[in-house]
Amino acid sequence: MADDLLLNRSLYFIGLLMLVSLFLVTEVGYRIGRRHGKQTSIAERREKTVGTITGAMLALLGFMLAISLSMADQHFQDRRKLVLEEANALGTSYLRAQAVGGPHGAQIASLLKDYAQLRLDFFVAGEDRNRLKTVYEQTTVLQKRIWDQASAVSTGAPTPISALLLTSLNQVFDLSTSRRWALEVRVPPYVIKLLFGFSFLAMVMLGYYFGICGVRHPILSSFLLLAFTAAILLIMDLNRPRSGFIQPEQSPIVWVLEDMKHSSASAGVPIHQ
Repeated sequence: MADDLLLNRSLYFIGLLMLVSLFLVTEVGYRIGRRHGKQTSIAERREKTVGTITGAMLALLGFMLAISLSMADQHFQDRRKLVLEEANALGTSYLRAQAVGGPHGAQIASLLKDYAQLRLDFFVAGEDRNRLKTVYEQTTVLQKRIWDQASAVSTGAPTPISALLLTSLNQVFDLSTSRRWALEVRVPPYVIKLLFGFSFLAMVMLGYYFGICGVRHPILSSFLLLAFTAAILLIMDLNRPRSGFIQPEQSPIVWVLEDMKHSSASAGVPIHQ
């Protein structure tokens, strides 16, 4: 239930829920602190002690945010890198297929255009499992057809270029698996839960400190709560590679596909839609 909330529910809903929760736990801490702050004999010593603990809690929360954001950002950067690597591998394979020439080379080049479009469909499918299943099946079939053509070239008339073609095609197929895995790897749910737990605990301590001091600072504390909420939502958004607002650009593959179509048109080869 909790994992479903963290991974699949709307970020707007989670953000609102978290913001309200932080305000509530801060208010709870404030009321407890106000009650203890009336004990004037030890109020000053308690204020100093709680201030130190509150500062330490906020620092620890900041540390947790930094670690979580670093993990989420690293996964995002890995996805971006894989998109570029796959686009480069596709472009290289297409050029080598053209260099091989003959009916097999032309067929491989044509199939690679279809494959590049399928790689875009793989990302556009998002969280639609049925659509993803169809894309995976089509990818497997197309990979086999491409490899059969490349194997025929290598077996019939092996050349250094045909060997290079097999190498680049193997890289293309490997990168499809790597990208699929990269879109499944996320920040572990227990890290997100721990982050929520630290946030609530730190806000209780902050509210308690305000209470014993007798000063609430509603505007400044609201800015602080908004900042923490925004930081956590950023981590959660980066942790949703298929449905988040921040996603790796697919432009490199789009450019390669456009170059393939332009090359086919220039050579008088029919373009497959």
